[in-house]
Amino acid sequence: MNTKNVSLPLIILVILSTIASGAIILSSGDNINEEILIDNGGLDADNAPEDNDNADDSNMLQPIETIATIVGIDSWDGTKVLLLDQDESNIGEGYPCDIYLMIGEETTITDSNGNELTFEDLTEGTRIEAHYGPMTTRSLPPQSSAVSIVVLEEDVPAGLQPVKTIGTILGTEIWSENTVLLLDQDESDIGEGYPCDIFLVTGQETVITDGNGNELTIEDLTEGTKVEAYYGPMVTASLPPQSGTLKIVVLEE
Repeated sequence: MNTKNVSLPLIILVILSTIASGAIILSSGDNINEEILIDNGGLDADNAPEDNDNADDSNMLQPIETIATIVGIDSWDGTKVLLLDQDESNIGEGYPCDIYLMIGEETTITDSNGNELTFEDLTEGTRIEAHYGPMTTRSLPPQSSAVSIVVLEEDVPAGLQPVKTIGTILGTEIWSENTVLLLDQDESDIGEGYPCDIFLVTGQETVITDGNGNELTIEDLTEGTKVEAYYGPMVTASLPPQSGTLKIVVLEE
């Protein structure tokens, strides 16, 4: 009787231990399978991030095309520069042009039929199709290098031409580091009470010469000097009006 009482609890303990061991094994197996599934999913090629290193960014490197009228020609440290009035761009009043295009040895110049031209064929009023950049400065007006110039066979509207005037310098002022000429125009009089007929803003692009084409400096433009000035074509609506100056020719009297 005593032997049975001792054996029965022992048997029950063995059975419970066996059941517990089986549960642990099953639980461990489930965890292993889950880890494998997760690992396989992470290595799936379909889930890998896309490689954008070979993305096509060629459009960002293409030259910019514009149709424009040449409103002036300048030279900066021996580099020829075109001042363009663009058909589809207007940076605002008071600037000599919409963009400066620098012409280099690599710039091709042709007519609309592909015949080669020279820089001397580019004159004020010429209509062109220009490809430039794509890099441009953030200045106003912006500056860029011309890749190609195609001379178009079109008549240029008169309104896009620079304005020519003859007048006497009444004085000079400095606006934002630019020298401004106060001009008394021979053929214009805006009325009494104004310091001048027009303010002509000069800059590094302004060409200054005497009547023989000899280069002068801004210091040669003094009060009382008689000049022939080319400005615009953009002019402010203020009184007196203001405009960027393309060229100043000192006249001999």
